Amino acid sequence: MSGKGPLDVGVVIGNARLWEESQALLRLMPVRLVFETAQAATEDALFARIDRFKPDVLLIDPGALPLPLAELIPLIKELPSAPFVVVVQASATPEEIIRALRAGADEFVFAPLESSMKEALARLAKQAAARQTASAQPAGKSVGFLSAKAGCGATTIACHAAVELAGASGKTTLLGDFDLAAGTVRVLMKADSRYSVLDAARNTADLDERYWRALVSNGIPGVEVLAGVSTDLYREYPQPEDVRRVLEFARQRYPYVVADLGAGLDAAVLCSLQEVEELVLVTTPEMPALHMAKLLLQRLCAAGFRRANIRAVLNRVSRRVELTPAEIEKALDVELYATLPNEYGALDRAFTAGKLLPENNHLRVAISRMVQSLAGLEPPEGKRRFSLFNF
Repeated sequence: MSGKGPLDVGVVIGNARLWEESQALLRLMPVRLVFETAQAATEDALFARIDRFKPDVLLIDPGALPLPLAELIPLIKELPSAPFVVVVQASATPEEIIRALRAGADEFVFAPLESSMKEALARLAKQAAARQTASAQPAGKSVGFLSAKAGCGATTIACHAAVELAGASGKTTLLGDFDLAAGTVRVLMKADSRYSVLDAARNTADLDERYWRALVSNGIPGVEVLAGVSTDLYREYPQPEDVRRVLEFARQRYPYVVADLGAGLDAAVLCSLQEVEELVLVTTPEMPALHMAKLLLQRLCAAGFRRANIRAVLNRVSRRVELTPAEIEKALDVELYATLPNEYGALDRAFTAGKLLPENNHLRVAISRMVQSLAGLEPPEGKRRFSLFNF
């Protein structure tokens, strides 16, 4: 963003009538034109202009672009100085608007522009101001929990980890359910808010302190819960970038954020990983889970997530393991960060009673040690790992 001054705006509009109408409007608004062109000959030429002038907002006419919106907008969003994108057309059908927004456009306006463009730029000015404020604040520590496959226990571990982290640090911790396919955190933590992460993702432009307080619930001292979806998930799947923005917003509000990322990798998880410092990949000793864990390690690294920030955790370990820790590490090609005991019976009893595990339970103690180490709340002792039979 351009400091405390007006929005910097770049314009790529080829339609003559739209060009004249937008120019007349922009001259009367608190914005500054940093570049304007009637045609972007190539995507590289457009990206070079964006990198050079760093506009806060880019107004684009699809007819003046070298690529379709579905291909071009995601590339713009990946630039270091990625601007807000406003699609400008002479007219539009609902289908065209939906396609543009799904491609990643922040706003869509069409003639007559007088009211729609003013309102769109006003909204984006608010978002830009919030982004600048957030960037000036140190982000909180974020730990993501990802299951190699469904049923490995990442959600259960994340719930207990958030409670242990809040207790060990003495600071409010957010437990966010970013598993858009399940939303189990709501059940395990008995979250009473009727809103969810989906509501936050659908309204990123309105995220502020007042709205956030309506989204989260608090049933355990020191832990606030942003619950997962309950019934209306597929009414409209959120944009991956919007999910990331929710996690980004949370990191500006809390010293610690624990994110349940569900099982496997989808677009929302991959995008959200930009806001995750430490990723706990949870697997179990069974071969299908170990196979998926190895595939996920490869995909995470291929997607650009640092291997050094991935912590492989072996869950539900019993004393009758068929594979030794060395064999599992060799199979995964990664060192195990921690192993957690099999407490299936104790978990079943606790959840049936509507509670978490008791504090003296072996699994909860092991999770507490693990999460304190992850958060840097205890000095490392030798290798940052735990004995296979640490229970």
